[in-house]
Amino acid sequence: MAKAVQKAIPELNINLLPSAGPSGTLGTAIGWTLTVGRYLIILTEIVAISIFILNIKLSTDKQSLKENIQSLSREVSAQSEFEGEFRFVQQRINEIKTERDAHFPENIVVTEFLKLLPQGMKIDSLEIKDDGITFSGSFPTPNQLQTLVSSFSKSDQNKFIGLDIAELNSPSEKNPLYTFKAQAWLVQSNFKK
Repeated sequence: MAKAVQKAIPELNINLLPSAGPSGTLGTAIGWTLTVGRYLIILTEIVAISIFILNIKLSTDKQSLKENIQSLSREVSAQSEFEGEFRFVQQRINEIKTERDAHFPENIVVTEFLKLLPQGMKIDSLEIKDDGITFSGSFPTPNQLQTLVSSFSKSDQNKFIGLDIAELNSPSEKNPLYTFKAQAWLVQSNFKK
């Protein structure tokens, strides 16, 4: 009985090879059109896949670029605050330098003045102006006055011009020293900073 059932099923024959199409010019044209169509479909699929992959890459790059721009904009804003502070400090330094350059170097005048004073002479007051120096003091012997006058007349590089002793007092019972008040003129251009 098993053999009878097997014979009852008709055999199915599937041919997977293409059958011969129409022959002649029409057959060649149809074959050529199908081949070109297949290649166009394959090419279109390759282009579509390439565009999809490129879209993913560009989207990733865009996101990365956006994050970089945000990061750099934060850095630039932080730098701009620093730059503002830096410019303010630089401006203040330039103002100080300008003031220093415009200001007469009194410390150099005092140093040069002290070089001219003889030993034992005491200065009670000292006033420096743009054009001269006024001072008063005392000394024990007339030789020191002579040394003072001599040193001012021979001053280095003509920094001090002339010495005018406006007041000179001899020793007394109250004060055993000679006292004086004098003025000398300055040549500002000869004082180097």
